[in-house]
Amino acid sequence: METAHPTGAPAVSPLRLNILRAYYALMAFGTAAVFWPPLMRHGAEWGIENGAQFSLLAALTPFAILGLRYPLKMLPVILYEFTWKALWFIFVMAPLYASDSMTDAVWSNAFACGIAIVLTPIIMPWRYAWQSYVRDAADRWR
Repeated sequence: METAHPTGAPAVSPLRLNILRAYYALMAFGTAAVFWPPLMRHGAEWGIENGAQFSLLAALTPFAILGLRYPLKMLPVILYEFTWKALWFIFVMAPLYASDSMTDAVWSNAFACGIAIVLTPIIMPWRYAWQSYVRDAADRWR
């Protein structure tokens, strides 16, 4: 049974909550498998760019795990994941594609990022997100 959120946001069905949980599980598994091993075993040659990139993306793992328990409270994690991947598509991949400079690594990353670009708009409870993050009153400043 759907119940309204205390803030007045629209109800989210148990099915949608479980789909979100599956998405968080996919995100947690993916970030843990791809970013944690190199972060833990990198060599001295890693510079600020690789260190920051892998640390930033590995940090998504615990937040995705929290999303398993709190799928609605952790929606900003999914929105962040969608946003950075969309920015990568627009500002990194698209120019490489336009200049016919795509490498196997770029194609591989495009596929991995493309999954989130396609799935996020489908699984996101947009009415809930709109009500919770745009329409509801903001928290007090004082």
